[in-house]
Amino acid sequence: MFPNYQRQLIVSLGKSTAEVIANFAPVPGLGIAAGMLCTIMELTENVVTNRREARQLRDRCHTLLQAVKESSEIGNQNLTHAFQMIEETFRKIQVKMDEWVKLDRVNSFLRQNQIRDDIKKCHEGITDCLTNFQLISHMEIHAWQEEFTINASMDHQEVVAQLSDIQESQGLIQDKVDNNTATLLQMMVLLQTTLSEQTQAASITHNGLTANLYSLQQHTKSLLPNLNLQSGEVVRVGNFPVSGTAAMDIYEGLYLNREKVAIKVVRAVNSNEGSKRRFMREVKVWNDLWKKDGGRHVLPFYGFCQTDGPFPYMVSPWQPHGTALQYVKKFDLGVDYRKMIKHIALGVQVLHEMKVVHGDIKASNIMINPQFEPLLADFGLSQIVEDITGIPFTQSRGVSDSYRWFAPEVCKGQGVLSASSDIYALGMTILEVNCQMLILLLYLTKFGFIQIFTHQQPYQNIKHTTEVVIRREKGELPERPREPRVMQRGLDDKLWALLEDCWRTLPVDRPKIEEIIERMN
Repeated sequence: MFPNYQRQLIVSLGKSTAEVIANFAPVPGLGIAAGMLCTIMELTENVVTNRREARQLRDRCHTLLQAVKESSEIGNQNLTHAFQMIEETFRKIQVKMDEWVKLDRVNSFLRQNQIRDDIKKCHEGITDCLTNFQLISHMEIHAWQEEFTINASMDHQEVVAQLSDIQESQGLIQDKVDNNTATLLQMMVLLQTTLSEQTQAASITHNGLTANLYSLQQHTKSLLPNLNLQSGEVVRVGNFPVSGTAAMDIYEGLYLNREKVAIKVVRAVNSNEGSKRRFMREVKVWNDLWKKDGGRHVLPFYGFCQTDGPFPYMVSPWQPHGTALQYVKKFDLGVDYRKMIKHIALGVQVLHEMKVVHGDIKASNIMINPQFEPLLADFGLSQIVEDITGIPFTQSRGVSDSYRWFAPEVCKGQGVLSASSDIYALGMTILEVNCQMLILLLYLTKFGFIQIFTHQQPYQNIKHTTEVVIRREKGELPERPREPRVMQRGLDDKLWALLEDCWRTLPVDRPKIEEIIERMN
């Protein structure tokens, strides 16, 4: 049961178990307690975490017996009750230590705080024995508390060192991969909590913790336990944004020192308690979406941060092929447009089944993953901005370029964002993706002929977005493109009829996403 017994001498206050028995057993009434102390000494050497705290507890048990022995030697005859109380106290300590010894390393790490609390309660039991029978001064009580604080800190740092040891932790993780996902999730909580305590730690400790946290995340295929990323889980790469929109700056970032991510700084709102509360409410949606979709149709959020500049930002995995707009410009002839728009529609279906409104569907808000599949990005951001600022999304900073995709009801009054307005925008996005045109500009330069790709937005023949809103209010729909290449992409009579249904003026007249997918089939 105790693998270390034959490899080391078990001692307490410099005394071996044999010496303890020889010292206390001859004292009438102390034989049972002396035997229990020896068991406690043996158990102590097999506690995985909280070792210093356990050894201090062991030594204090020894000190208690020594105080009782000295009291009996000076003729104190009222110790019968003391012996019984000590035996009961030792019995409780022995039971607790036996529990700690039976824990494997992972569960010892997970329960280190609980073990610490248990040890503290055991100390309080010893204190009761000492004070009830006036066996020792109050100075000793104060001294053990100071020593306990020091030991607890040292034990915790020892655990941190083990958690940040990449090779050691990988072995612990592998042991649990197949049989106990719940334990791995608890380990993630422990690692992220430890990371938050070590923000000023040496880089090797921080790197080890983040590396092991990332490994756990990959094994469990889950998001971090705490999506409020304020402990160095993500860092910016470079001081300047690599891209963005009128409402958002996008920086490169490094997530848990392992994965490239997009840091999306929302310039429409400021970092404050109100924005933190709103983002925290979104965390459940992000987790639920990840469990449902797993990043197959909708680009996930890894979390948010409010402590890195005046504006909050959200973190998403980096997509190497950019937006759908950039993708179709670059790979037009290799794109399966029917498959692409079907995949986009499936992403909308995932959101709508969860009662989530995207609010700003367009090609620039659709990313292309490494498998060349589209992912809906930045879902729900419109409602977050509305809630935090108290201003309708359509009136907030940087969204005027989205008016070409907005349904009529979104452009009126307070602006109503709904699943029906998403359907309208989806129709515009399908038109947008299919109407990517190749224009050959021929003019004489020293470099010869130049080819460029240009993108046609919805209502591409109208220059100003305000005029788009006015014409749409009058019932004018986008012109149907007739170019052969657009027809080859699949924009035939059936698909055009579907788009016209998506653009119906009254929201109740627009098809549901399930009908759209069925008609695409």
